[in-house]
Amino acid sequence: MDADRRKRILEKILIQKSITVKDLAKELYASESSIRRDLAELEKEKLIKRVHGGAILEENGNSAMKIPFMIRELEQIDAKIIMAKKAIEYVHDNDVIFLDASSSAYNIIPYLPLRNNLTVITSGVKALSKLGEYNIKTISTGGELLPTCLALVGEEAYKTIERFNADVTFFSCRGLSEDGKLTDISPAENYVRQKMIQHSKNAFLLCAGEKIGNCFHHNLCHVSEISGVISEVNLTKFPFAT
Repeated sequence: MDADRRKRILEKILIQKSITVKDLAKELYASESSIRRDLAELEKEKLIKRVHGGAILEENGNSAMKIPFMIRELEQIDAKIIMAKKAIEYVHDNDVIFLDASSSAYNIIPYLPLRNNLTVITSGVKALSKLGEYNIKTISTGGELLPTCLALVGEEAYKTIERFNADVTFFSCRGLSEDGKLTDISPAENYVRQKMIQHSKNAFLLCAGEKIGNCFHHNLCHVSEISGVISEVNLTKFPFAT
């Protein structure tokens, strides 16, 4: 399934609650048969429910909570793959790794089997499942679940993180200002990231180029407080890199 088309279908159904094959085919410049296949795949993932001529949100409301994460996962997917390939160069055999609940960190997981005997501690619910698929030793931070982003947060998560001394942390956030401030809209997620950074030898921000220059209301830290920024774009032209 085309990732951009899938993202646009999910965005549309999240807003409108119902969509038709005919409208989607016209808007997305795709054949109706392609749209039907897309909807069938999304239904298998329990994100939508197909009806005659189109689809609706699942009646139990779970899809309305899962879809925002799926949209984030599909955003800038090419950039995230490039960042993941760069990130794995900072991982060594026997490392202990912190991963936050971001979709950027999640995309590193398929590359982790390139290293041996890793231990991963993560606050991401989807990451827990994916790490299990790759048979990587995994520890959940535990904590309170934020349903919209499938992140574990709060005091229990902090306590788990504080028990470990990691070799490297990989995390993301919503914005990196040109003067080097890392910001987000979720204080709860930021507090978890701060704990991971504090208890890790090295910490790298995974930052797609589209996030650079953005600044949101909650401060995470300054770029000078971490080991570096991993992006798909050349960072040397930005003030924070000097």
